[in-house]
Amino acid sequence: MNLRSLTKYLVLLAVAAQLLVLAWMAAEREWIFRTGRVVYLRTAPIDPRDLFRGDFVRLQYEINSVHMEKPAAALTAVPAPERKRHEVIYTRLQPAGEGVHDATGSSTTRPSEGIFIRGRTEDDWRLGWRGGGHTFVKYGIEQLFVEQGSGKAIEDRRGTRDGLQVPMEVEVALSGSGTGVIRGYRWSRLGMKLEMLRRPEPRRPNAPPPQGPLSPKVRISLANASDAPIAVADDAAHCTFHLVPVQWAAPAQQAIVAQGCKDSTPTGTEVITLAPGQMYSVELDLSDARWHVLDQGKVIEIGAMAGFAQFRIEYRAPQAAALPAGAQNVWQGRMASQAFNATGQID
Repeated sequence: MNLRSLTKYLVLLAVAAQLLVLAWMAAEREWIFRTGRVVYLRTAPIDPRDLFRGDFVRLQYEINSVHMEKPAAALTAVPAPERKRHEVIYTRLQPAGEGVHDATGSSTTRPSEGIFIRGRTEDDWRLGWRGGGHTFVKYGIEQLFVEQGSGKAIEDRRGTRDGLQVPMEVEVALSGSGTGVIRGYRWSRLGMKLEMLRRPEPRRPNAPPPQGPLSPKVRISLANASDAPIAVADDAAHCTFHLVPVQWAAPAQQAIVAQGCKDSTPTGTEVITLAPGQMYSVELDLSDARWHVLDQGKVIEIGAMAGFAQFRIEYRAPQAAALPAGAQNVWQGRMASQAFNATGQID
C-alpha cells in the first residue's frame, strides 16, 4: 500500500470512528429519553433579553447555581479555590411540590443513591458568575429545540422583565449515571409578578443616609396561569412570603423569620381561590421590622446594609397537613421572584 492509499484509508477510518461515536451518543440519548427516570426542573426567573439562539430557546434553571459550602450531610463540599472549570459535579434532587424537583446539594463525588443530575462547572457570564460560595453548573439541558414559528408564543408565555413571569418546567429524563435529556416541557400553574412601588435614594459612600425609608416597597402578585381554579394561602402577616438573600451576592446574610410566623397555619378564609387568569396581590414594605435581616450579628433593614446585596421574595405554600379541612386545589411548592437590590433595582 502506497502512502497516498494509506492516507486515504486513515482518513476514512477517522471519519468512520467519528460517525460511530456520534451514533453511539445519539443511541445513548434516545435510550435515556425512553427509559430514564423523569423529573421536572423549574427554570429560573428570567430577563428575556437574548432568549433565543436560532431554533433553540436558552434555558436557565434554579439548579444552575448550586451552593457547594453547605450541601446535604451525605455530600462533601468542595472549597471554592479548588474548583475548576468543566469539573464534573453531581447535584442531588428532591421533590419540591407540583412534581418539580430542586437541589439539595452538590459534590464532585457521585452519590450512591437517590436522584441526581450530572453537570460540569461553568464560569459563563450569562449565568451571572459572582462567586460567593456558589458554583455555576451546566447540565447539557440549557437549550430547548423549538419548532419554527413557536418561539414568540414561548416568549410571550414566559413573561417580561417587569411583568408577570410564568416559569417553564422542563421534563428531563435521567440515566443511572445522572445524564439528563430533555423530553418536553410544561408551564407552571402559578405565575408571579414583582413590582417596585418605592425605590429609595441610593446611598453614597461616606455620606449620611438619605431621608425617608432605606428599603424598597414591593408588590407581589400571584396569578393563576392554568385553565382551572387553583388556591393560594396568605394571612394578615403574610407569613407565606419570605425575604430570601441571594447567597452568591451576600453569603453571610440570613433572613429572619418574623415573630409569630414560625408555626403559622392558614385558616379557611386565608385560602384564596383564583379563577384562571385571576391575580392575588400583596404589598410588602421592606423597611418594616417584619423584613429585617441578620447581617454580621446585627438586625437591620436591607437598605442599611453596606456593599452589594440582592434578595428575592419567595412564596412558600403551606404543607398539605397544615391546610384547613376542606381546602381544595391548593397550589403546592414555592415560587421565587426576580432578584432585586436594596435600592429597588430589579436584576
